[in-house]
Amino acid sequence: MKNIRLSVILLLLYQFGMAQCEIKTTERPDGNIIKYFNPKPVVRQSDYEIGVSVYKNITTDVEMLNVSVLFKGEKPKKLTGNLVIQTTNTKGISLKPLMTELIKMNGRDVAIGLYEIDKISATELSHHDLKSVFVTVGQSLVGATVTENVGVLRFNFGCLKNN
Repeated sequence: MKNIRLSVILLLLYQFGMAQCEIKTTERPDGNIIKYFNPKPVVRQSDYEIGVSVYKNITTDVEMLNVSVLFKGEKPKKLTGNLVIQTTNTKGISLKPLMTELIKMNGRDVAIGLYEIDKISATELSHHDLKSVFVTVGQSLVGATVTENVGVLRFNFGCLKNN
């Protein structure tokens, strides 16, 4: 009887943990299947907020980092240049952009960028919390120390691994 109770409890805990992942899936017109998460804010400044999340192209097995910069009161600018991340480990990461766009999201101006994650960077991001995030907006480097959701990328990678 104890084994049955333990099994039920473990099953419920597993399902509860997986329900928290909130992975979204979309099939693009080109046939690629993308699993992704909504970006979570990691940096809040007076003029902008930066949110990040992981995207994975299941069809090609390419992992990407989505960066969304929400502009507050200033004219939006496109993301340019590499994304620079420092984790709580000693290694820094620099990722090249795959694509960047300016969009309106819920009536607000947002710059988005997708950056390809190589295997070494994926290992770093899946094992260590974020410390700082910087991206070039127009000609200016913006970013700061991560103040919230420091483990968001670690959590995203964990969900993808278990899904």
